[in-house]
Parts: sequence; structure tokens; C-alpha cells
Amino acid sequence: MGNHRRGHADRRRRGVSRGVVATVVVLVLLAAAVVGWFAVRDRSAEEAEQAARACVEGEATLAVTADPDVADVLRTLGESWTAGGPVVRDQCITTEVTATPTAVAAEALAAPTYDPSAAGPEPALWVPADTASAASAVAARGTDITPRSVVTSPVVIGAAPTVADGLAAAGSRWSDLPALVTEADPLRLALPADPATAATVVAVATDPASETQPLTVDRATSPAAVSAVSRLALAAGAVPADIADVDTALDAIVRAPDPTAAPVRAVPVTEQQLATRIREGQQLAAFRPAGPTPMADHPGLVLATADPTARAAAAEFLDYVRSTPGREAFLAAGFRVPGGSAGATDAAPEPMAGLDFPAVDTVAPVPTPEARAAVLRIVAAPQRPASTTLLLDVSGSMESIDGGSTRLDNVRAALGRATGALPGDGRLGVWIYSRGLDGPRPYRVLAPLGPAAESARTGLDALSGITPQTATSTYAAVLAAYRSAVENWSPDGPQSVLLVTDGPNDDTSISSSSFLQSLAGAADPARPVRLDVVSLADNSDIDTLRSAAGQTGGDVIVTASSDPGLAGTLERLTSAR
Repeated sequence: MGNHRRGHADRRRRGVSRGVVATVVVLVLLAAAVVGWFAVRDRSAEEAEQAARACVEGEATLAVTADPDVADVLRTLGESWTAGGPVVRDQCITTEVTATPTAVAAEALAAPTYDPSAAGPEPALWVPADTASAASAVAARGTDITPRSVVTSPVVIGAAPTVADGLAAAGSRWSDLPALVTEADPLRLALPADPATAATVVAVATDPASETQPLTVDRATSPAAVSAVSRLALAAGAVPADIADVDTALDAIVRAPDPTAAPVRAVPVTEQQLATRIREGQQLAAFRPAGPTPMADHPGLVLATADPTARAAAAEFLDYVRSTPGREAFLAAGFRVPGGSAGATDAAPEPMAGLDFPAVDTVAPVPTPEARAAVLRIVAAPQRPASTTLLLDVSGSMESIDGGSTRLDNVRAALGRATGALPGDGRLGVWIYSRGLDGPRPYRVLAPLGPAAESARTGLDALSGITPQTATSTYAAVLAAYRSAVENWSPDGPQSVLLVTDGPNDDTSISSSSFLQSLAGAADPARPVRLDVVSLADNSDIDTLRSAAGQTGGDVIVTASSDPGLAGTLERLTSAR
């Protein structure tokens, strides 16, 4: 009996042992399965990562074209980014940065067929000097993401420290530059063909009364703007021809023993261009004219014509450029860096001798592409200051009512508006005519040909006391004014006589044919003078006046004295054309 119980207990112990062993085996197998699953998962992830690193779709090159100002920094950042092994759309990316002047790249990108021999490999990412310079290419190509500045640099006037200090002390604005280059001791401002010069002449052409608005074609082609830009360009023509770019201009300033006597005393540059040279120990400084500041805003343009992989790579590279390494690299190169987040202020380099980095209160707006092109055409073909002898009919018919006022009052008001916009370097003379106004002469000189602003004030003051007279001795008065203009001819710019009349000649002492013959005889091919005519009413003499204007290369405008456009017509006809 006892033996039986012992046997039963032994069997029960052996059963329990076998159960424990079985459980342990299951647990071991389960653990092995779990470990195996994690190993397979890790191996799969590693294999995926290795496949990515192996560029299963191959390799691709991100072509970047950049203005030379930023190209070196972008090239260094591109090498750093490439070293990190970027993979975009399963392709390994290599970055290649080409330095190409913005104007050259813009022309190539705007062309129907891209020419790599002119501007380097066709880019997916373009960083030009400024938005305005890139407009034509952007219009042709489109952009894949909203353009934002990579870095910025204000446009300033680079000069020797003593010259810059003198300019700053005068508190001059951008619109004052034409006066500074034409005064007795001229600034001698070089205007090399680059974005900083374009931004400067746009600022000069902008109306000071609306300088926070983009420059328009109407303003860019107005007589005031044409005169201002022409004065800059004509003065820059005195700068030696071998000073053709920013670098040679700055070299000439730095090397001059006496900066005030240098062949060039100043040149438009970016703040960063000056910073580079000042860090090298060169004696230069920035003059910052008052008013909204033109900006080299260096936008990052991902071009929509690139393939999807290149566009995606360009966007990722821009993110890297705008990260901390990129910001630090650009600050070290003298650029300002836009705030890293919405509302954040821009970061600027540390001040240095001759160059601080003050906050920019107002950035000049980007001009319309058409307005910018119009200004650059003026720089290429500037117009010389005009000399105009204004000959105004004050006969009895000018007392006729037109639009609520007499014709004479309407013309006086229009002349006041027109001559108020005349440039100071032009010349103006003011004559009136009827009959017997100066002894036997049918005309009187209210202001002799002289500086436009001064003559306009003198002439208009005298005109305010004039009342309409009797007859209309047009032919005799025109001949006298025309001969005077030829005699006082100047080679500085176009010369003209501007006749404003409302009726036919009624002086029978000179016939139409003899008038035209006498006018032809008074002309001197070596001293060309144009006769322009503004007829304020139906004029039976209009055919004779057209012939007279035509043989001198002038215009005939038929309008009403009450026409709101009369002031603009008079302004145009008294300005360089």
C-alpha cells in the first residue's frame, strides 16, 4: 500500500516536471520568435535605409545659378549639404553652383531656348541679385514656390570716407543725385551696368511725393524723370571709359591720393560689397541717401520649368541655406539675413569702421518691369537739356471764354503747372505777341532765354498782368523769336520755339509764302531749332503753321485751352525729346 502511494506521487512529480519543461520550451520559442521578428524588422529597415543610401533611382545634380555676390557662400553651403548625403525622390543629390551675373542669367532664362554657353548649366534654383532684375525671366519660366529672400543688402553710394561724410551732412535724398553730379564741384558718380545702378536710377526717377509706390511707366517717361535720369547718365559720361564696373570704380576711389580729385568719387554698390572691401582694410564708406532704400533682396527662385526631382531638391537646399549654418555663413560675408520666422527681425553683421548696419525703415518698392526698362533706356540714351523760347499769343481773341475762363487765363494756369516741373538744367525764354507791344515790334520779351526755373518765375509773374490786346502778328513774331533762338543756340541740348496761338495771322505785311521762305532762310543746319505749334482753336492758318513746323522738324498740336491735358502738352514740348 505504501509502495503504491509512493509510485503515484513519483508519477505526479514527473508529470509536473514535464509540464514545466513544456511551458519553458513554449516561452523560449515565443521569445525567439519575438526576437526574430524584431531582427527581421530591423534588418528590413536597415536594408531600406541602405537602398535609399544606394540611390535606387540613381543620382541627380541640383544646378544652382547665383549672382556672383552670393555664389561663393552658396557653393560652400552646397558642398556641406551634399556631404550630408541628401536623397530626394530616391535619388542622391549633388549640388553644383554656377556664378553668373544676374543680367546675363535673366536674359538666358527669358529666351525661348536656354543657352548654357552664355549662362552655365540650366538651373532649377536661381538666386539673382534682386527681384526687379529677375522679372522677365520669372515671367517666362514661372516659380514652383513663393519666392523669398535668401539674404538682403541695401543699395548705398560707395565713396571715400571724407566724401561720404560730406554727402551725409547735406542730408541729400536719392532725388538730389542729379543736382550733386551737375553742380560746380560735381560728385563724379560712376554708373556701371549692374543691379545697384538700376536700383539707383529707379530711385532717382521716382516722384518724391509718392516714393513709397512702385515706379510706373508714366512717371518713368515723364519730363521730370527723363531729365533727372538723363542728367545722371550724361554726368557719368565724364567718368573714364576704363572704369566700367563696380570693382574698377571702387579701385579708383581707393587708389586716389586725393579722393575729392579722383576721376570717380562715388558709385552705387550694395552694403555687402563695401563690407568685403572694408574688411580687407580699404578706406571706403557708405552714403545712404534719405528716402526709401533700394534693396538687393536675392530671392530664392525655384524655377517651374525644372523637373520634379530638381524642384524638390531645390526646396530642400533652400531650407538648409536658411538654417543656422547658412545664416551664420551669410552674416560672416556681410549680408543681412531675413528673420527666421514670421515677425522676426532681420539679422545684420556687426558694425565695422566706416560701415554700420542701421535698420532700414522703409524698403523702396519694386518698380514695374516696364518702368524699370524705360529708365534703363534713358540711361543708355540720355536726353540733353532743352532750350525753349515760349511765344504766346495775347491778341484780343485770347479773351474768349473757354470752359468758364478766358483762353489766356487757361493758358497761364497750364503754363504754371508745366513750367513747375521743368528741370533746372534746361533753358526757357518767355515772349508774348500781338501788335505794337514794344514800340513798333509786335512782341515783347518777358524773360530772356535763361535757366528754366528762374525764367519761368519771371515770365509768369509778368504774364499775370497782361490783358489781351488787338491784332495777331503771328508771322513777324515767329520770325523774330526763331532768329533769336538760332542766335542763342547752345550745343548742350535740343533747341525750340513753342508757339501757342488761337487764331490766324492778320498782319498783311507778311504773306504766308514769304513767311515760310524767311523761316527757311533763318534756319541754320549747324544750329538746328525746332518750331512747335499749339493751336487752341479752329485756325485758318493751320496749313501754313503745319508747313512751318514740318520744315523745322517740329510738331503741331490742336487742342482747347480748357483741355486738362494742356499742361502736359506744354511740359512735353518744353522738355528734351
